[in-house]
Amino acid sequence: MLVMKAERSVGGIMSPFQMVGGAETVDSAMHVMREHGLNAILVEPNADGEWGIMTKRDVLRKIIVPNRQPGGMTVDEIANRYLITCTRDTPLLQVARQMMNNGIRRIVVMENGQPLGIVTEADLFRLVEQSGWGAGAG
Repeated sequence: MLVMKAERSVGGIMSPFQMVGGAETVDSAMHVMREHGLNAILVEPNADGEWGIMTKRDVLRKIIVPNRQPGGMTVDEIANRYLITCTRDTPLLQVARQMMNNGIRRIVVMENGQPLGIVTEADLFRLVEQSGWGAGAG
C-alpha cells in the first residue's frame, strides 16, 4: 500500500478553473477551454442550484460522435450536473481513490457551495513526479 511521505491536501495542488453559463453554446465554451488550455470547464448552477462540468470527453461523446453542431447546442444539454466534490483539506490519497472508484479524471474543490478549484489526475501526476509518493513511516 502506498503512503504519502507527508500528509498533503487538495488545497496545495488544485488548479484554477473557468466557468460558463449553461445557456452558452457548446462552441463558445469550447473556445474558452481551448483559449485557457483546459480539458474541462465548470458550469454555473442551474435552477436547482446544481453546479455542472463540461469536459472534452463530453464533447467527444455528445457532439463529435453523434455528428452534431456545437453551435446549435447549449452547455446544459451536454454538461454533467452530478459532480464529485471535496474540500480543500481532503487528503490527496482520498481524492485519488475517489477518482479511481468513480472512473473520473477530476474532482471539484468546493467551500460553502462555491468552487475553489479543480484537482485533476494531471495535478496528482505532477506532484508524484516532482515530490514522490512512496511507502513511508506514515
